[in-house]
Amino acid sequence: MRWLIFLSRVAFLCGIMVILALSLLYNEWNKGETISSAIITSGYVLGMIVIPLINLIYLICWIAGKKPGTIVPRWLILFNVASLLLIFVYIFLI
Repeated sequence: MRWLIFLSRVAFLCGIMVILALSLLYNEWNKGETISSAIITSGYVLGMIVIPLINLIYLICWIAGKKPGTIVPRWLILFNVASLLLIFVYIFLI
């Protein structure tokens, strides 16, 4: 299940990029266009694909009887779920 740990870490990085991209939406704290476009692209595009995918894998593991909390650290699971909720809030409320 090393692939689950790897995908969880990738989703963690995507979650950080989602937070940075949302902060760029409300406050242009970064004046460099190259870095801003990389943050926005990785945050929105990769975040919209990887974060729901890893949460779906967590759900499938949980239904199958394997606890993802024994394989992946709980703080990482909680951060990925919180990132998914943040994406849902962005899509449906903003």
